[in-house]
Amino acid sequence: MATRPIGSGAEAELERIREGVPHGRFPAHVFNDQEIFDVEQERVFAKAWCFLAHESEIPNRGDYVTRYIANNNLIVARAESGEIHASLNMCRHRGNMMCKSEMGNASHFRCSYHGWVYKNSGELVGVPYMKEGYEGRLDKRDWGLIKVRTETYAGLVFGTLDPNAPPLDEYLGGFQFYLDLYLKQGSSGSEVHGPPDHWVTETDWKIAAENFSGDGYHTPVAHQFGFNLGYFASSGSTHSQGWAASIPGRGHGIGLGHTPGFPPFAGFPEELADEMRRSLSPEQVEVFSQTRTAVGTVFPNLSFLMQPFSIVPGEAGVRFVTMRLYHPIGPGRTEMYSWCLVPKDASEEYKREAYRAYTLAFAQAGTFEQDDLENWARVTRSAGSNMARDVEFPYVMGMDSVPDPDFPGPGHVVKPYVNDSNFRNLWSRWSDYMTGRE
Repeated sequence: MATRPIGSGAEAELERIREGVPHGRFPAHVFNDQEIFDVEQERVFAKAWCFLAHESEIPNRGDYVTRYIANNNLIVARAESGEIHASLNMCRHRGNMMCKSEMGNASHFRCSYHGWVYKNSGELVGVPYMKEGYEGRLDKRDWGLIKVRTETYAGLVFGTLDPNAPPLDEYLGGFQFYLDLYLKQGSSGSEVHGPPDHWVTETDWKIAAENFSGDGYHTPVAHQFGFNLGYFASSGSTHSQGWAASIPGRGHGIGLGHTPGFPPFAGFPEELADEMRRSLSPEQVEVFSQTRTAVGTVFPNLSFLMQPFSIVPGEAGVRFVTMRLYHPIGPGRTEMYSWCLVPKDASEEYKREAYRAYTLAFAQAGTFEQDDLENWARVTRSAGSNMARDVEFPYVMGMDSVPDPDFPGPGHVVKPYVNDSNFRNLWSRWSDYMTGRE
């Protein structure tokens, strides 16, 4: 997809932003700015690999969901062959939206305007009055739905609009090591537990992506009551301990919180912990067995959080995983998708308890989700004010951190967990895309 030029002044401003990131400076206005939003649509979301769906959302032939890359609505469907296809949700005849439901099952899609019919894999198979009207001038093979390139990793389906984008494995750049904590909790992997929570919030997508790339700094303040009432398996005094891991030049980052004396794989049933020891590598077991909280972002807008949560304050917690997608729909406005991920082979009892913990904590109406959304909306509102045009934020925490030589995982890994290094990596990659250096 061609990228439209922007003014020389805007290009210079983006270069200035990029040069400030290594020095720990990033401007406030990018979190609520019409021009930044417009450029992101073409230079970030039309170029990067963007998350579309989890395979378990469409397990059967004909299952589909509709999702977005930038402002393009896509049908993500499992075809009759079992393969997954992503196609622009637009009839090739006059551009009508083909599928109006967010999820369902269909072998074909029929346009409600003039009746063109497509297979769920995108091929055009039916045209009303074909013989009488088109007189042999229309070759159906030329007018299928517009395809989007897709690749998968451990059940995650990604798509890109850029035919020249590198393969997904290269794009992830070793972050798979950390994703496996969420996606390979057993030989059968993970699955979504029900459809996603889905809502619109007055928050810029970048604020959420940054928070989930390892912002342990806010937890003892924004979620202070969680410590005081015993919902968390850590205390404010030890919360900063752990690691900040990022993949340089890729933008992906994860915070791994560690609590001294925390039992290995605490919060998982013993049989599930044993399964993880078998399905993960020795290096992954060494890291993840002592991880209390794992909160990470795949650039640009897919995030995960795993942590134990005590449903009854003071009692042993249960682990839950939330996976969330931040789809930008305007400057300072985001369409949020949030799923609960569970190990496919876990007991139904554990899945129910994990879903219950997720719902209470980080689903749409979750207590801790509300803490974050209230703060994020206020940050977004402030970033859109006139005086914020000249304001910068400091990202200087951990500027002199030295990589941990004993950490067995990939990437740039520093201690403690409370650190800005992941955020500098995130904004450096964002700046690369915005200045055409992806």
